[in-house]
Amino acid sequence: MKKTMLILTLLWISFLAFAQGRVVERTFVTTDRDNYIAGDIIWYSAFCVDARQGTLSPVSAVGYVELHDGKTMVASAKVSLLDGRGAGQLALPASLPTGNYRLIAYTAQNKAENGYDYNGLASKTLSVFNVFSTERVKDGVEVVEPEEYARLCEEGSPIKPGSDRESLTIEWRNDTLVLVNCGDKPATLSLSVSHDDGILPNGNPTISDFTADCRKVGPRKFDDQVIPEYEGEIIRGHVTGFSEEMMSKLVGKYAFISTPSEEFDVYASVIDEKGRVEFFTGNIYGSKEYICEIEGIDPSLNCFIELDSPFVGAPVAPADKLPMSASLREQLLARSVAMQVERQFTADTLLDPLPMRPGADFGDDVIEYPLDDYTRFTTMDEVFVEFVQELRARRTRDGSRDIQVRLEDGTESRFSRARSLMMIDGVPVFDQEKIMAYDPLLVEVIRIYPHTCYIGTRVFEGIVNFVTYKHNLPGFKFGSNVRVIDYDGVAVPTAFTGAALESADGYPDYRQTIYWHPLLQLAPGQTLVVPCRLPDYKGRFTVVAEGLSEAGEPLRATTSFTTE
Repeated sequence: MKKTMLILTLLWISFLAFAQGRVVERTFVTTDRDNYIAGDIIWYSAFCVDARQGTLSPVSAVGYVELHDGKTMVASAKVSLLDGRGAGQLALPASLPTGNYRLIAYTAQNKAENGYDYNGLASKTLSVFNVFSTERVKDGVEVVEPEEYARLCEEGSPIKPGSDRESLTIEWRNDTLVLVNCGDKPATLSLSVSHDDGILPNGNPTISDFTADCRKVGPRKFDDQVIPEYEGEIIRGHVTGFSEEMMSKLVGKYAFISTPSEEFDVYASVIDEKGRVEFFTGNIYGSKEYICEIEGIDPSLNCFIELDSPFVGAPVAPADKLPMSASLREQLLARSVAMQVERQFTADTLLDPLPMRPGADFGDDVIEYPLDDYTRFTTMDEVFVEFVQELRARRTRDGSRDIQVRLEDGTESRFSRARSLMMIDGVPVFDQEKIMAYDPLLVEVIRIYPHTCYIGTRVFEGIVNFVTYKHNLPGFKFGSNVRVIDYDGVAVPTAFTGAALESADGYPDYRQTIYWHPLLQLAPGQTLVVPCRLPDYKGRFTVVAEGLSEAGEPLRATTSFTTE
């Protein structure tokens, strides 16, 4: 008995040591501005740091961004992280009341960390003005006289030309920005140029404040039931609509989620005894429709998959009150016009896509059969018999047909004995009679993967993907257990670096964010010259470059200039 207790004690100590050894992450977010109009887009850049080392963390592949009004989460987004860096955008609802909001960022590591403080220096305050509504955040706005507001702006402006350290310098020269990495380590930065129209900025922590706070982080305890997201988001869900009697028929079966496309975007999970599922994904970009289904389920069972929200909805303290004054009327009206112009034209004219994590696939060993005008058949039976040599359909004992794939695993060539996976536009079809009944005139190409393939822990002897011209399963009908769910993946990383917005009549444009690049990289000693086209209107503009060196040194440089 004593020996058993000793073993259990040692195992428990080992478990605690593993939990204590997990990376302690903190995520700092820079934004293109401090102040926004309801309906605006917040452009942000994320720096996920290993707090113990002070350098960028290579662990988490996903970060979570939430905007709070002090009581509820009003907007959220997910950001893809690659070696600690990521970028995205957060759309502000047009119905947001005027007031200050708190922006927070965290990872799955923080979800597991006991007592994690969402109100720390990793959060920042953003001001939102709604010019179409008089609604305000409750107890969140303070009206002051114009003179008092002018005094607050004079005292509170934190953006002054210069650098926190000599390792980074920035200068404005004739419509170009010149950045110099004076240090001996590579640097990664965000760069923002925005119009300073006299609205009071928020005194948010700088990246220097953030890194200094990280150095104070001591030992932390973790709930080891929360799995780190090393490769991409872990999508969790559960089966609903079942009874306890039905549950015994579901445990151990595989649930699948997939989205119609030409590329593979399909994931599998075993259903556990409580009806829960976990899909281990690579990062999924943008908004998609996910098709959720259960393999081999009895159609009479009225149950289906629901996906859980990954956001914490963290308890966040209210931000300070937003000072308001009648003197802001003209600035806010101009910002309102700017917001509407940007939302209409930005997506097509100004955005530059940035590198993304590569998606998963089933390898390069693929056989393609284009169904062009010379290989047109009216039934799938004819396609298999007359054209595709690697597929055959065999009758099973119940009279249905099982589609087999000729496998080429190593030196062996044979037709599959175990189940092969049939897909239309990347969506699994488990009733293979539906494949045989599908109209081949809708199919552009048949792609055959003639080897053993893995989707999660589910193994298939070969996969066949029938890719249609429209890539959205035209004419296909799902069973009653299938659900189609709108899903928002991680934000597509982009930079706001294009030419100015100009109307056909030559009227001045009204952009507020002139330039935004969230993922600039500077080599040691590198001088980077950035062309920056300004809008037609005159005014004062502020420039902020903020980031980290490879060694974890905080870098921040600012400047300002006026145009006539």
